Amino acid sequence: MAQAQASVPLVVLTGREDDVELVNRSLRDGGHPVRCHWVAKIDLLAGALEAQAPELLCFFPDSLPAPIREVAKIRQQTARMVPLLVVSKAAEETDIADALLAGAQDLVSHGQTERLRSVAERELRAFRLERALNETLQSASQYKRQLKDFMAGSVDAIAHVQDGILVEANQAWAELFGHANADSAICNPLMDAFDAASQVALKGALVACAKRQWSGEPLKVAALDASGGTIPLKLVIEPTTYDGEPAVKLSVPREPGERQPEPEELVEQVVHKDPTTGFYHRRRFLEVLTDRLDGKAQGGVRALAFIRPDKFREIEDRVGPISSEDLLVQLAEQLRSLAQKTDLYGRFGGQVFTMFLERGNLRDVEAWAQNVVARVAERIFEVNHNTLSVTCTVGLAEVGPGTDTMETLIAAAKKTNQAGRESGGNRAVLEQTSDASTRVQRFDEVWVQQIKLALMENRFRLAHLPIAGLSGEQKTMLDTVIRMVDAQGDELAAADFMPAASRNRMLRAIDRWVIGATLAFCATQPVDTVFVKLSSESLIDKTLLDWLAKAVDSSGVEHGKLCFQVSEEDAAQFLTQTKTLADQLKKQGHQFAIEHFGIGHDSARVLASTPMQYLKIDGSLMQSLATDEALRQRVGVYIAAANKRGIATIAERVEDANTMAVLFQLGVGYVQGHYLHEPEVVLSENAGHR
Repeated sequence: MAQAQASVPLVVLTGREDDVELVNRSLRDGGHPVRCHWVAKIDLLAGALEAQAPELLCFFPDSLPAPIREVAKIRQQTARMVPLLVVSKAAEETDIADALLAGAQDLVSHGQTERLRSVAERELRAFRLERALNETLQSASQYKRQLKDFMAGSVDAIAHVQDGILVEANQAWAELFGHANADSAICNPLMDAFDAASQVALKGALVACAKRQWSGEPLKVAALDASGGTIPLKLVIEPTTYDGEPAVKLSVPREPGERQPEPEELVEQVVHKDPTTGFYHRRRFLEVLTDRLDGKAQGGVRALAFIRPDKFREIEDRVGPISSEDLLVQLAEQLRSLAQKTDLYGRFGGQVFTMFLERGNLRDVEAWAQNVVARVAERIFEVNHNTLSVTCTVGLAEVGPGTDTMETLIAAAKKTNQAGRESGGNRAVLEQTSDASTRVQRFDEVWVQQIKLALMENRFRLAHLPIAGLSGEQKTMLDTVIRMVDAQGDELAAADFMPAASRNRMLRAIDRWVIGATLAFCATQPVDTVFVKLSSESLIDKTLLDWLAKAVDSSGVEHGKLCFQVSEEDAAQFLTQTKTLADQLKKQGHQFAIEHFGIGHDSARVLASTPMQYLKIDGSLMQSLATDEALRQRVGVYIAAANKRGIATIAERVEDANTMAVLFQLGVGYVQGHYLHEPEVVLSENAGHR
């Protein structure tokens, strides 16, 4: 006789016995024998959680009025792992979001018994998985050894390419691409094995590798299998020789990689992440987000993206609650493919995804979000034999004054997402903070005082970001980044204090500090070119050139090492002054550049009217360069126009290998960004005014 399935212990917090029967009936109809323990008073909840050891806590706030946050607090203190499911008459999207923020795993309505069962099954499965893994954590080391032994028997997929043709492949490569044997895989054009969307980046990486300019970081590509489907791969590309001739070696390393995860990492991957999407569960996401917000920013700006598919209820009505989950899995896959390695992403609950980003500036954040919206809209989703077109709305909130805690940041991102959906959806919306607001005025008062003290006490520092040439040219080129050390000795990124400095017309003094510090640096370091930013205040400052000539003469630095750069926005606004400044700087022996190019309304006019040696293409255009054909064509036009005028091009804020590969293909002369190198402080207390 088959052994009876053990009953699942549940605690139901409600004032009505009918609610207990609703939970009992819903789960039993789904084949889950349950044992419901009814708790009718909130002050009895802690004791019931301890005594019953439940796998799920269901709360009905309509029949037992109490704040969800209070119930979640009791659960957290007594039975932290037990998921909290709220069942209410009202289950609008705003109600669900409020319940999630209060600490629940989800909220469903009385009438949605299928969804109640589905959500309960999901939470029970996650609870049991976490409990099982925590109980067996001590045996994870043995599992790790077994996994390592198993993987040692597998082989990387390897192929060699000459002139775009596969000339050699091992059996693992053949099997990966659907060939019967290695002989049938060779003598074919390499590009035939890859999806069209991956070919531009792959061609660029091959060109870079042939020039010995490739970094070795894996390239994200989509390969074609024998049936015409796609296989996402991380492709390692290396220069080599074959039959005595130059060749390129391609390899797909065995998964999960050479280094096996530690037991704690296994728990992080399997317990704290949704197994279907790979995103952090809401609770873990909030824990990691809190740590990120408490930690120091690496530079640039930080923002939270609140992402929801549009009109999801209509989709759910069409395909059903179970199949709609498959759509969310595909949506998560799309979002994950657009994330950078430092991004934090989680499933916030229901159909809401959250991603925490660190980018160079807000334009990069907006460009990333707009690319997400575009990529989701163009994708065809396949769910239960249905093909669906889906759009999404991305609400963005920058970490800043008033949004520097987890609660305020999430609330701001949620609010902007709601505003975008009310405007029709299928868009990215950035939370804006009015410069005239009382909050920002108070914020500026603090920063202005700190900036003045930092100038007087010489507490600014220079950091330099290397600029790498793609032609093999051996030159030391650096871009300048300013940082400030506060009274406690902590280093602050420019994004923290420069907006306040700009609003309060303090940039002229900071520019002169940077120039003086850069001259001191050049006097002691073997560099070819150092780029120095000039603000709009310095651009129209008629005393700058005389001051600069005296500062350079007294420094002993040879002319030609400094390249002054102004933004396209400032150049367009002060076009005559920009041309005059560029001409005068050239007469003094300096170089000139336009930075953040390609985002203005009259980029062609700025390029045609301004004498310059370098054109720096804005980093926001790099955010989707590897996936957006129209954008690649646009950037290619900029590069061709600059080359025609004898102007070298530099791509700003390059953050991943695929973008680097596309830039090789487009013919960019130089690149800079965290993909190549993090900024390093190279000048400290010996720098100051001149």
